[in-house]
Amino acid sequence: MKFLRGVIRGGGIGAFFFFSWIIQLLWNSILVDQLGLVATKVTYWQAAALWFLSIIFFAWAGIGSSPSLRRWWKWE
Repeated sequence: MKFLRGVIRGGGIGAFFFFSWIIQLLWNSILVDQLGLVATKVTYWQAAALWFLSIIFFAWAGIGSSPSLRRWWKWE
């Protein structure tokens, strides 16, 4: 069971870095190159920061959280 938890956590960290890369690609290709709405391209670490802030925001708002997590949060 501990091994399975380690794989899931590792996959979650890997998913974070993968989606950070996807955000960087989408931001730079759509907003900068195609539409010209933003003048500068974002680096990988800036995209990771955007992704991290959106995770914090949506977790704080309660979007996408499980009912058991919400019960635990209200209990504390």
